[in-house]
Amino acid sequence: MTDAHPRHRLDDVIHAPVRLSIVAALAAVDKADFGEVRDAVEITDSALSKQVATLEGAGYVDVSKGRVGRRPRTWLALTTRGRQALTDHLAALSAIAGGAVEGAGAGASEESAAGAAHGDRVGSAAEDSAVAFGAAGRRPPRATGRTAQA
Repeated sequence: MTDAHPRHRLDDVIHAPVRLSIVAALAAVDKADFGEVRDAVEITDSALSKQVATLEGAGYVDVSKGRVGRRPRTWLALTTRGRQALTDHLAALSAIAGGAVEGAGAGASEESAAGAAHGDRVGSAAEDSAVAFGAAGRRPPRATGRTAQA
């Protein structure tokens, strides 16, 4: 048995749907407020805290704390390592899905096949995140720094 199949390149840390959602949301911005990520991903404070701890332990997310006025704030940012992990993970998913779309054959139109396979490229994590939020009718989390352009 070889490791040639793209599934072997999936990242176990960010493969979980909630963690993948968090990383994708953070890819769209330089850093984001904890509450904004919580609302964008639609989970509770405790669930986000637990998942962020896992991502931070893997070196994918940086957590910083501070104050805005008198109110304590927690900001989350995707690290360089986290961005690379997301890019690699999306490439593996695209390679897996590409095989499924190619196998669909003549029954699928070229346009829907290209869209389903996300083309022959994997866009930047920020582009993919912005598209995902736009398709769901939501905005990416507000950021301090640059924001994704939908």
